[in-house]
Amino acid sequence: MVGELSWQWQILILLQIIRLSSQLNHQFVPEKEDLFSDCTDKPGYQSVDKMSDFSQFIRKRNKNGGIDIHGNITMKWDIQPSDRVSVEVGILKLEKGTWKPTVFKGADKDFCKSFYDKNTIYYPHSTEHVINKEEVKDKCVKVPGTVLIVEPFQLKILISLAVPLTPGRHKALIIFTAFDKANVKRPDEICTEIIGDIVKG
Repeated sequence: MVGELSWQWQILILLQIIRLSSQLNHQFVPEKEDLFSDCTDKPGYQSVDKMSDFSQFIRKRNKNGGIDIHGNITMKWDIQPSDRVSVEVGILKLEKGTWKPTVFKGADKDFCKSFYDKNTIYYPHSTEHVINKEEVKDKCVKVPGTVLIVEPFQLKILISLAVPLTPGRHKALIIFTAFDKANVKRPDEICTEIIGDIVKG
């Protein structure tokens, strides 16, 4: 399902990746217009704010049910440019008060390789809108102080009829891990959640 995944703000539109056909009749509506929540069941993990500064990254819900996005994201994760970063993503559904995993789970052992790949499904909805990509594309999320300048666009998460996700509360659970040159895991793993409801369009 999820072929190659990429960095954290690309992943905030994870559910766009599961658009498998042109027939769309459901929408994922994030609970929070700023999208990210801390991981409630992952003690010891750092929040996404440890990875990036979002203070100049504007996210505001609009009357069409989408989220208007623009501004700057500044990287701050204290890792090395030579590190490899992996990401794991899973989609869970809330059933009778308990988060249950769905069939949607993916991992990318080196997501910086696909950070600005125009051939990925998510590119038109995410890194296409980074207007200084030529200046920052080699830095990925691994160089503190790197600033991504994001042009205004609307994020509206539509879900295909072909995708077996039923209406109700869901969340995307996203974990980032850095490894040094010796393939040793660095201590500050990042975990974030995007919680929301799948509703009929």
